[in-house]
Amino acid sequence: MRDRNRGRAVPAARNPQPDPFAEQLRELLARPSLSAQLLQHAAEHLTAIRPTEPLTLAGWGRALARADARILSGYPPAVAQHAGQRAMAALDPALWATSRTRGEWALCLNAAAGTV
Repeated sequence: MRDRNRGRAVPAARNPQPDPFAEQLRELLARPSLSAQLLQHAAEHLTAIRPTEPLTLAGWGRALARADARILSGYPPAVAQHAGQRAMAALDPALWATSRTRGEWALCLNAAAGTV
């Protein structure tokens, strides 16, 4: 088709350039949420160190502190607190009542990470 103003055919866009913003947004949405990453990293820590032993309160605190330092450092405090609250809310209260090994807790944490 001829363009009246230019007097010749307007070339069609054969290879549209990818939008860098759209690509970054796609990558961001493909990642797990910060809450899920927090739970997954804590689970990795529990499986890496003595997975057959029972999980103590101190062991849970260390796993959570390491996950927090690794995943949430660099984010504003409000974002980090919200992610931590969502992660803790995803844990079933029945988990705290039963005595489990660190490896069993890691499985439960990975399952909970899939819900947030």
